[in-house]
Amino acid sequence: MKKLLMLFTGVLMSIQVLAFNFSVAPTRFEVSLDKIATNEVILMNNTAEPMRVSTFLEAPDGYGKYNLNENIKLYPKMVSIKPGGRQIVRFRVKPSPNMEPGEYKSYIVFKEKEGQIKKVETNVEETTGIGVQIKMLAEIGISIYGTYGEQIVKGNLSNFAVKLVNGNNVIMGCDLVSEGNASLKLSRKLEILNKAGKVEKVYDTEFGRSARNGKSRIDNSMTVDNIKGKTIRVTITDQLNRVLYKGTHTL
Repeated sequence: MKKLLMLFTGVLMSIQVLAFNFSVAPTRFEVSLDKIATNEVILMNNTAEPMRVSTFLEAPDGYGKYNLNENIKLYPKMVSIKPGGRQIVRFRVKPSPNMEPGEYKSYIVFKEKEGQIKKVETNVEETTGIGVQIKMLAEIGISIYGTYGEQIVKGNLSNFAVKLVNGNNVIMGCDLVSEGNASLKLSRKLEILNKAGKVEKVYDTEFGRSARNGKSRIDNSMTVDNIKGKTIRVTITDQLNRVLYKGTHTL
């Protein structure tokens, strides 16, 4: 999938982190392909200027013939949004004849029209004699997952590792192998243990999602205050509540 944020500049001397000009909600859909369904996405203009946003579909890596590009109809394909305003984009998902059981996926991508690029000027002439202009074009993709027929959820997890960065940033990662016809949707329980081994606090969060089939990897982080030096117990389960990993770590 294309990058969500693209910076175009002749000479890049300074990069500033900027909010997207527009936002999208929700950012993921899970739909049944056993029937025709229509869903809505809300686009919000976060600027003081009018903008136009185009919509199109992209096929994710690893889904091959199991993408939904031919099953999704978007309307409208171009929207105009007033400053601070909202617009709705609808999409209809229609199953194909003789679909194979399993999981399908596509991205709906929302992209600003090039004529509405936000310009950000950074003047560094005093120190370098060079003026810099950064042009930003926002592009946001959301995931559409579809399920048809029987879902075979099968796979394993290996090489799970935990490390602490900057005192409160818990980074976790693992390798995954999916052997069914659907991705592994993983949940994480992080329990903070006291010196007696009793649970002081529990965090239940999403951990990530594997590829539909084959090898993939998950790496993510979560912020937990006052966790340095603590012992934690981590349990990773799939959507069938099967435990794929359980272990303790001292940070």
